[in-house]
Formats: sequence, structure tokens, C-alpha cells
Amino acid sequence: MNITFKKLEVAAAVAKNGSIAGAAADLALSPSGVAAALDGLEAEIGVRIFDRRPAKGVALTPAGRDIVSNAEAILQDMDSFQENAINWIHSLSGVLHVGCFATFSPLFIPPVLREFTRRHPRVTVHIHEGTGEEIEKMIQGSSVDVALTYDFVLRQNLPREPLTPAPTHVVLAADAPEAKQDLLRLAQLSELPMILFDQPVSRNYFLSLFREAKLTPKILYQTQNYQTVCELVGAGLGYSLLNLRPPAELSYHGYRLVRRPLADKHSFPSVVLSYPAGKRRSRIVEVFGTLCRQHVRKVASEFTVSGS
Repeated sequence: MNITFKKLEVAAAVAKNGSIAGAAADLALSPSGVAAALDGLEAEIGVRIFDRRPAKGVALTPAGRDIVSNAEAILQDMDSFQENAINWIHSLSGVLHVGCFATFSPLFIPPVLREFTRRHPRVTVHIHEGTGEEIEKMIQGSSVDVALTYDFVLRQNLPREPLTPAPTHVVLAADAPEAKQDLLRLAQLSELPMILFDQPVSRNYFLSLFREAKLTPKILYQTQNYQTVCELVGAGLGYSLLNLRPPAELSYHGYRLVRRPLADKHSFPSVVLSYPAGKRRSRIVEVFGTLCRQHVRKVASEFTVSGS
């Protein structure tokens, strides 16, 4: 057999239009060319696909309906193949090293990587997570090409692009009396036991909020593990201050958490894209940055608590 895609395309067009003339117009062919292609296809298959009715167009035969249905599926698969082939030809290739502040890496990295690797499967991506200080060192040493982090962890000479604000909020057990309030004040919190998120830069930031208000928090426990903070809070052992909330409001142990904005006016960090200073940004970095702008802002709109 010598069944070409062109013949299948002609059969599908004739079925769609109900006439040889209509198919010819759609395909920019002559009616005689369409008729010849149909004759050739029917001869190859050995089955009549259309009943030609003078002055009434054409009608699919029972066998023709199955053949045209299969032809349309084949043509659709070919369109997908061609689109994928074009994407492959124009896709990027190489290696990309991405740094990310460990606390919010689960929020931002998966949706960005999913889209990036779908579009650019030939790029190998390495994820480097760390504390604020560690991410800053990675950027300064150019061991990463781009990083997602908080602005307050960066030295002034490092390039950064703000993506989204991350207002500070209070995390409480759902059955805590304070959970019934819409807003909470630092003065009120200073009288309650605090679970301090003890990452170096984060610790300094959260304690600075109390210092600026001339208050001293009652730190009961401190941990560098974000999830441990949530577990201790969920167990009813105290409150904590955080900036971005995870999608789940249940802890590992099934404790329900609630989050309330701070009523006090306060400065808060922004999530930023940062790059090594003086290093030319590759096309891979630029494309990754574009996806970060799209996805980080979308995710952050769902997982920030504002109201202060």
C-alpha cells in the first residue's frame, strides 16, 4: 500500500465538508485533485469510502465512517508529533544550578520545575537548598546560576529581583484561645510561650520585631526545622512567627493549625530572584527566571497571610 498522509487529509476534509468542492477550497487544491486523491485511497484500501451523489455532495459509507475516524486520529497524532519535534529542536540544553531557601523550596520549586522540564527536557537541573546564609554564599561563589531566597539574607552588592512580599504571620494551634481573634499584637504575643524558628537569619528577623516594639518574647523552644515548629505549635505548646504558609493546615500528627496576621506595623521580607554579581546570565537562566516570576507570584498569592 502507498497510503499517504495527504490522502488521509483529503478524506478527512471531504467528510468534514460533505463535498469535494468544499474540501478543495479548504485544502487549496483543485476539485479534480481531491477526487483523484480519494480514488487513489479507495483503490489502495479496496473499500468505497464515500457515495458520490451528483448535485448532492458525498456521504460516508459505513466502512468509510470507520476509515475516516481512524484517519482523523492518525492526523491528530502526526500534528502532536510535529509539535513535539519542533519543541525539541528549539528547546534548550545544558546544566542549570538553582539555589533555594530551604523553608519555601517545597512551595515554589515543584511547579516551576514541572513546567521548565516539560518545555526543556534537555536541561539538567540541580537543586541546592540551604539556609539564608548558605544560599548567599552559593550566590557569591557562583556555585548556583540563580537562586530563590529572601531579600534580607543578601548583601547589598548581590543582584536581586523582588517577586512577592512575604508578610509575617502568627501560627497557632486551632484550639488556642488566641485563634478566635482576627489579628494579634506583639504585646499580646510577648506574654505567651513562643516556638522560635531558629534559622540564623530568620531568628534575627523575628526577634527584631519584638526589639523594635521594646518587648521581649518568652521563648519556650527553638528549632531550625520548619516542620518541627509547626508540630510543636500544633501540639499546643506555643505560637510561632513565620512568613509563608504551607498548603496543608494539618501537621504530621493531625494537629490543625491556624494563621493570623500581625496587627502591628512591621517590615517584612520579600521573596527574590538573585544571581551571581558580574556573571552573564545564560538563556537557560533567563527562561527559568521567567517561569519563576509567573509561578512564584501565583503560589505566593495562595500561601501568604496578610492583613497587617
